[in-house]
Amino acid sequence: MINYGVITINTMFLPFIGLIIGFILGKRITVKLNMGFYLIVGLFIGYLLGALPYYEFPMSYSFLLSLIGLLLGNFINKNI
Repeated sequence: MINYGVITINTMFLPFIGLIIGFILGKRITVKLNMGFYLIVGLFIGYLLGALPYYEFPMSYSFLLSLIGLLLGNFINKNI
């Protein structure tokens, strides 16, 4: 069994705030983003940033959720 540490509302508060802010910023971007490129580069940068304290996942939750929010906001903005 893989243990990613204790995931509670206290430890995931800032990553979810990053997701919301990324979504808002993604809605405001008018240029269509290349999602594949941003996901690959985002995973690489998230790995280089490393985990925040008390996380055992090898990547930065905050950065990855902010990137996902940004891409979701841009995707929804372009499909409306």
